[in-house]
Amino acid sequence: MLFPKVTTNKSKGTSGQAYFECFVYEKLKCIYHPIHEENDFGIDGYIELVVNGNATSKLVGVQIKHGNSYFNKLTKLGYKYVGEQKHLNYYLNNQSPIFIVIMDNDFQRMNWIQFKIEKTIPINEINWCIEIPKENELKTNFKEAIFNEAGPIIDFGQQIQFNWAINSILQKTDRKVIAIPKYEIIKNSFRTINEYINRMSIDNELLINARTSLDIYFPEFSIDSREIFQIPEIMQWLKQSIDIGIPWFYFLDYRQTSTCFNLLVHSYCGITNMHKIYTFLNLV
Repeated sequence: MLFPKVTTNKSKGTSGQAYFECFVYEKLKCIYHPIHEENDFGIDGYIELVVNGNATSKLVGVQIKHGNSYFNKLTKLGYKYVGEQKHLNYYLNNQSPIFIVIMDNDFQRMNWIQFKIEKTIPINEINWCIEIPKENELKTNFKEAIFNEAGPIIDFGQQIQFNWAINSILQKTDRKVIAIPKYEIIKNSFRTINEYINRMSIDNELLINARTSLDIYFPEFSIDSREIFQIPEIMQWLKQSIDIGIPWFYFLDYRQTSTCFNLLVHSYCGITNMHKIYTFLNLV
């Protein structure tokens, strides 16, 4: 009779995937995202970690091998797994931790190893190998390992609310004032103003509302007996800010109540008679 054949390898692969998916849901209490066979290039699926019933979006990749043959190559402490060179770059470029899992025919022996390039040994131009320890049993220490390697699971709730609150305030405020820390002036750092610009630029409405609404001041220099335009560190900082392309002339409030615009012109032009430039700019 002529029918499509069910090969032993295909049957083992399918049963191995089915068992592992059930294991993830029943034993790990996590979510399994299998990779369809046509898209399987070395990773069979991803485990999404679940904490207290919450899906976290934290993923670890798994390569599953099912069959007694994967336990034939014994080492002193476990089993030698042989992989293909073409998978190395694929694993190393993946942003999720990758685990290799081997299971025998009857699912009695099931062991794992996290893929790390430093643990691999080259065999030839096609293959490499890695030792899978006997002590790494799927039912005993696999869950702890994947949670540890995936990194901390963070509740961003407070940060989300804080950012929304800041954006709401900025939208409702006609005039914004930013304090530039002294250490940024000394180190020629523009972190504070860049953070402000980046925040305003994430939303078109915020960006439009931010036009000609900004003023800056330097609170830590308030005890200095000199005027701001007489402090060379500040003037150099302002000049450099123009050189690196800080878009002051979009954000700055150039109305009479603001002196920052005048200071910028002074810093770049080197004009020392501030009374004259203030008079000129206020007439424009």
